[in-house]
Amino acid sequence: MDVQPDIAQIRRIYTALTLHYVDGLTQAQIAERTGQSHSTVNRMIKMGHEMGMVEISIRSPFQDHLALERELAEVSGLREVVIETTASGNPEAVLARVGICAAELLVSKVRPGMSVCLTGGKGVSACVAGLRNVPQVKGVKMVPATGLVQGQHYTDVNHAAATMAQAFGGEAVQMLSPMFAETEDQREMITGMKTVSRVIEAARSADLAVVGIGGLRERATSYFDLHRDVPGEEGELFASGAVAELLAHVLDASGRVTDYTRNRLVVAMAPEDLAKIPVSIGVAAGHEKAEAICAVVRGGYINTLVTDEATARDVLARLKAEAA
Repeated sequence: MDVQPDIAQIRRIYTALTLHYVDGLTQAQIAERTGQSHSTVNRMIKMGHEMGMVEISIRSPFQDHLALERELAEVSGLREVVIETTASGNPEAVLARVGICAAELLVSKVRPGMSVCLTGGKGVSACVAGLRNVPQVKGVKMVPATGLVQGQHYTDVNHAAATMAQAFGGEAVQMLSPMFAETEDQREMITGMKTVSRVIEAARSADLAVVGIGGLRERATSYFDLHRDVPGEEGELFASGAVAELLAHVLDASGRVTDYTRNRLVVAMAPEDLAKIPVSIGVAAGHEKAEAICAVVRGGYINTLVTDEATARDVLARLKAEAA
């Protein structure tokens, strides 16, 4: 016949359990503190388990991130949000970590036969750099969504497309056009060329897009590197209400394409075409990108965002304040 423990014994069991699981003491330390033998302490802890006095719960280190991801997705209307810890005060280190997160997300979504369109920019470049030891995917194709600017690896969308294709074992389409035409007539001529129009059409038809988001007012964008005249046009640029850059188009705070002259000269897929792509991933990091991310979200151009925690909290606060 089993002997039921009395109240005093239950108290001793509870004390042993608390010292072990709450205070973190070893059984030997508990024995020394309570004046009992090691075997007695071991037996009391075992009895506590059998009596149902112990419940073990595991708290994910990502729990706060997951809650933030869900809340930001709900408030913004985005389908998916992926957040990386802002573990450093070094913006380049933060962007590199966000790029790795974006790369991991991309790998999880790419399937055989898919086409992926992409932009240049530091965020997308960080994503491409994060593609390491990627499983090969049959028949994937990488397509530039904009014209290119040579000189910097992060503005050369052909370089980004080729590197991404190499990582997946796929092929890359090359864009044979500058980012901007010099006149509207010249843009019409360039976009009418089959070598260019076919690439833009292929980008529009992509299954997945990876795009950077530029913050104009904080100069947190490679947009100012895209044309020699852009820095000298800041007056006109900001007078148009521009706060964000997407696909080399500048947007106002509501997400509308502004009347800035260079928006009529850009050779690229239009933001409204991006909104039609089944999976559209925006990659951006740094609090200076928060205003621009909000503009892109308001425009409804992306359905997935990869960013860092500090930026995510800033974006969430801005969107909640607007809703209030």
